[in-house]
Amino acid sequence: MEEIEKLGLDKKDVKVYLALLEMGETHIVPLAQKVELPRNTVVYILENLKSIGLVEILQRCSRRVYLPNPPEAVLNLAKRQKDEATEREKTAKSILPELKRLYSTSMVEPSMRFFKGQDEIRQIYDEMIVSGETEILYVGEYDKIVEVIGKRYLEKFIKNRIAKGIKTRSVRVRAAEVAESIFQSPEETIRQIRYSPADFVSPGHVTIYQNTVAVITTAKENFGFVVTSKEYAITMKSWFEQLWKVSKE
Repeated sequence: MEEIEKLGLDKKDVKVYLALLEMGETHIVPLAQKVELPRNTVVYILENLKSIGLVEILQRCSRRVYLPNPPEAVLNLAKRQKDEATEREKTAKSILPELKRLYSTSMVEPSMRFFKGQDEIRQIYDEMIVSGETEILYVGEYDKIVEVIGKRYLEKFIKNRIAKGIKTRSVRVRAAEVAESIFQSPEETIRQIRYSPADFVSPGHVTIYQNTVAVITTAKENFGFVVTSKEYAITMKSWFEQLWKVSKE
C-alpha cells in the first residue's frame, strides 16, 4: 500500500490508517500495540488523519474511540488535493506579473547562479518555459543534453515549449545526434536545426534567451550556471548568429 504515501502521508500515517481499517472502531491502547508505536505518537497521527478526513474521533463516556472513515475518503482526499493544487496554480498565475516585475527590477544588476545535479539543472529549463521569451537559442551536443536532464523530462519540456509557442534555433553536432521518439519534424516542433562545422565540439551546451545565458556541463560534471546580463547576452547572441551562419541545415 505504498501508493497511499503519494497522497502526502508518511509511512507511520499509512501504518496507523491501514491498521485502523482492519480493526474498525477501537481505543488507543490496542491500536498502539498493533502498530508498535508510542501512544503519544499514535494520538498525534490520528489527529492528523482526522484533519484530512480519513479518521473519526468520538468521545464515549470518559474514553475516546477511533474509527476509520469508509475507503472512499481516500478518493475524496485526492479530489481535495487536486482542487487545492488548481487553486494554488490560479493564485500563482495571478501574482506572476508582479513577481516578474520585481524580478526584472532586481535583474538590472548582472547576476550569476549555480545549479548542481539533475534536479537543479532541470530548474533552468523550467525557468525558460515561464520566462516569456518567444525564441530560445541552443548550442551543444544533443546526446549530452539528453544524458544531463533525462529523455522523459526533455520530451515533457518540448511539449510545454510547443504549447507556449516558444520557437527554438539550435546548432548541434551531427555526430552527437540521437534518435528522437517524438516530434520528428521541425514544423511540428516550431524549431530550426543546423549542424556545426566538422571540427566544432561542445560537450557542454549553451542556452540563450532574453538577457540570460545558461551553460550546462555534461552528466559527468553535472552542474550548470546561469548568467543574467544584458551585455553578456548580446555578446553570446552575436556568437550564436556567427556560428549559425557557418552551420548547415
